[in-house]
Amino acid sequence: MNMNRLVIGLACVSSLAIAGCSVSAADDPLTGNWKNTECFGLASKPADIDSCSTELDFTVDLDVKLIAKEVSLAATATHPGCTTTKIASGQKWSTDSTTVTITGSSAATLQRASCVNETDNQAATTTTEISIPAGNSPYTISGNTLTIASGALKGIYTR
Repeated sequence: MNMNRLVIGLACVSSLAIAGCSVSAADDPLTGNWKNTECFGLASKPADIDSCSTELDFTVDLDVKLIAKEVSLAATATHPGCTTTKIASGQKWSTDSTTVTITGSSAATLQRASCVNETDNQAATTTTEISIPAGNSPYTISGNTLTIASGALKGIYTR
């Protein structure tokens, strides 16, 4: 009788300890949307580009999405005034609080909108112009600033 109570008591305590120790991605400081004004994958802004932005979205479902936008100058020869949006998605992320690990392969799309020449507008189509390579990248978070130290996602992002 006392042995049964002991076993039941230990089972209850164990289940509470396990439930209390679970951590979801919602609790991870990396979860959320991070942005900067850099041209993704380029060392500097091209001469025919007015502005760029790069966004990283780390979801609570452990999905990661990369959104890179470029707005070309209104008088440039190629796609004047267009907002070109490239999106890479379909991968998973995990972290040990100092390194983010990206797994899987991304699928990517490219879309052009708001172009000076209506014929330059393009609905989202599959592209190979952008991807997130699988692998590990060291990072730090200080306040609302994420710094990824190396790899394809290298950069400084803010919330």
